Amino acid sequence: MDEQKKNRLAAAVTVNVIILMVILVAVIIYQLVEIVGQNNEYKQLAREYEYYSRLLEDKKDELDFFESEQYEEYLLELAFKLGYHYPN
Repeated sequence: MDEQKKNRLAAAVTVNVIILMVILVAVIIYQLVEIVGQNNEYKQLAREYEYYSRLLEDKKDELDFFESEQYEEYLLELAFKLGYHYPN
């Protein structure tokens, strides 16, 4: 193999290695961007989960009140205030 062929082969290998490295760096950057996006989405979903969990707990307390006898007494008292009376 003469010197010119060796130089061309070395240049071709060098170019291919550089192209491969550029592609790998691009893939790594893309993956990092995707990971950051997924993390942000996960944090947003975690915040929403906490919000709705608290909301559910609040509504469970209301449901307990509405199912209690106190609520029935409250409604009866309110009905009497609004003019309801038992029929004869």
